[in-house]
Amino acid sequence: MYHLIKLELKKYRIGWFIKGALLANGIILALLYFFTVIEQLENEVVFQSSADFYLFAGVLIRGPFIVFASVLISRMVIDEFKNRTSIVLFSYPISRKTIMASKLVFIFFLTLFTMMVSTLVVVLSFIGLHEWFHFSDNLQFTSDQLFNQLLVLTGFNLVAAGTALVPLYFGLLKFSTPATILSSILIVIVTSSSFGPEFSLINILYVPIVLAFIGLLITFLAVRKVNHLELY
Repeated sequence: MYHLIKLELKKYRIGWFIKGALLANGIILALLYFFTVIEQLENEVVFQSSADFYLFAGVLIRGPFIVFASVLISRMVIDEFKNRTSIVLFSYPISRKTIMASKLVFIFFLTLFTMMVSTLVVVLSFIGLHEWFHFSDNLQFTSDQLFNQLLVLTGFNLVAAGTALVPLYFGLLKFSTPATILSSILIVIVTSSSFGPEFSLINILYVPIVLAFIGLLITFLAVRKVNHLELY
């Protein structure tokens, strides 16, 4: 499977994914700074504490990468069936299940890795800038708190990577790229909607865990039943 993943990496160049991740990081960092500007201009508290900052940052980071993962699913799985290139792919002397599994494992770990790196980049960059410019009086960062919060965000990133596989189900229904991407956007909107960081569904532990379980179940069933998928 390792060699198949390497081949997938060569076949589907992910330069756009990396550029998208960098752009998303810049936008997220700018948004976090903008929230502190609102506090100063409108005299309205956005971050009541540094814990609120970590929760808000986590939501902003995970959302784009769930959508990015759906684009990967569309390109690496759905389009293979829709464009009939899977006929050639599945003619190789390699199990269909192994080929499908390698694609989905690649998507899962790439999504997880980029979310982890983005979390470090965004959080550490914001804290570093805060130390210089002191954005908000409510934000007080300590090394112990940073370590604990990064562990929490790591857990949320892990289950978010599983959640990112849920759109696979909608894509395989009609081998539809729009359905795959739109379902990921809907997931982000529903789970990230809130009146504040503490009310975001994605920060309620059992919600992302359930979604991650569903995503992994869909992946398992897709791999198991790949031999019975009709090639259009």
